[in-house]
Amino acid sequence: MSVPETVDTDTSSISKFDEHIVEVKFKDGAHVKYRHARELGEATLEISGREKFLLLIDATDIFGIIDPEAMDYFTTNEELVKLRMAQAMVVNSLPIRLIANFYMRVKKPPGEVKIFANRKDALVWLSDHRHLVSSN
Repeated sequence: MSVPETVDTDTSSISKFDEHIVEVKFKDGAHVKYRHARELGEATLEISGREKFLLLIDATDIFGIIDPEAMDYFTTNEELVKLRMAQAMVVNSLPIRLIANFYMRVKKPPGEVKIFANRKDALVWLSDHRHLVSSN
């Protein structure tokens, strides 16, 4: 079975950035509800080949919201949590940064999580975590 390069959903576009990094780009105006979170999670697992991965979340140049139930899905789904080794969130607006901070500090997703103001720094940080997805 071949792994898709990109999956588009109502709220995001999920793609393989490289061998170990899956990228999620949220769409402007997205209202991520539980059903969207499940769809996004399944697409992420599909693109990762259901193998350990690093997650790059691009929430730049958007306005959107995410329901608490959707956040809960991202922090408690067993398969997603087991395979997602680290996640870097790139944000460039205060409202989205507040949502990202709430997710990180209140929902407390397992694994390494960090918020960045730019993509370059996020990718450097994720590259420093590649050892988490190596097959040893």
